[in-house]
Amino acid sequence: MSFSRDYRRWLQRVEEGLEDHPFPPQLVVETTSRCNMKCLHCSHKEMRRPRADMERWLWDKIVEEVAAEMPHCEIWPTFYGEALLLGRRLWEMLDHAARVGCTNLVLNSNGIMLARPGMIEAVLDSPLRRFILSLDGFSKETFERIRVGGNRDKIFAAVERLLEERARRGQEYPVIQCQYSVMEENRHEVEQFTAYWRERGAEVKTRRKLTWTSTGSITASWMRRDPDFRITCPWGNNAAAILQDGSLVACAVDYEGRFRAGSVARDTIRDLWQGPHRRRLRLPHREHRWQDLPAVCRGCPDWQAVGADYIGPEGHKLGARPFWHQEKARA
Repeated sequence: MSFSRDYRRWLQRVEEGLEDHPFPPQLVVETTSRCNMKCLHCSHKEMRRPRADMERWLWDKIVEEVAAEMPHCEIWPTFYGEALLLGRRLWEMLDHAARVGCTNLVLNSNGIMLARPGMIEAVLDSPLRRFILSLDGFSKETFERIRVGGNRDKIFAAVERLLEERARRGQEYPVIQCQYSVMEENRHEVEQFTAYWRERGAEVKTRRKLTWTSTGSITASWMRRDPDFRITCPWGNNAAAILQDGSLVACAVDYEGRFRAGSVARDTIRDLWQGPHRRRLRLPHREHRWQDLPAVCRGCPDWQAVGADYIGPEGHKLGARPFWHQEKARA
């Protein structure tokens, strides 16, 4: 299926706005590859690499380099796992990142553990700029069909308590966002979801479903497969992703680590980003040498999924919008 003329023009404007960054403006760091859900639209249940936690010395090495190189780099301490499983260790890691100078910390969660004693307080006492709850359904039936392993009512109640406590404290940060990945199974509930969470003081973030490189069973019917049109991938251009073992991989959807530029356990993020990552992945993208891309990129359609839509008043706050949104706004 080919792209419409308007959509093609929009994607071309996105590509025109991309910059060749000397250091990644967004860094996805896998503090753990363990997860407590088996979601319908996620390949984690098929992942073959180990499910383990990042060692603390490695996290410290990463955030100390970021603080020295680009303190405002957007750091996501979650990639293909649920970071709240780390318990107290997670908050200690975030506190250390803030102490050394990292200013833009963003966390996303499935919300299962938010109801545990002290967890809401830990979120609000943390140095996070944004806390994103991935919910993806409004009715109990839809939610639990998609987010397998989660109890809709318990998770919704915990998020509501989080919003109430944030309002009671009068806090500016973290911005609380309720995220909705739109797919065939939940498309009919977007308006209900949006109205419900806006009434309770959350921002609502909607984005289109990903395929996670199309190397597993996950598909997205909205994506186009037009052999005559493609743009430089905003994911690979803008974001570096680091697995729990230190491997710097293609981007934030390369969940299996099929492309590895090297390890930040041995080298610096800057050296890997400007060296093998740029030569083997970013330059072929920017020069439209599609045949020279790593195999995981050649077959991946997720470059179409750049950006998200936000409904809420928080956009004026520093760190309340991701790097992706800035790219989209320029386009």
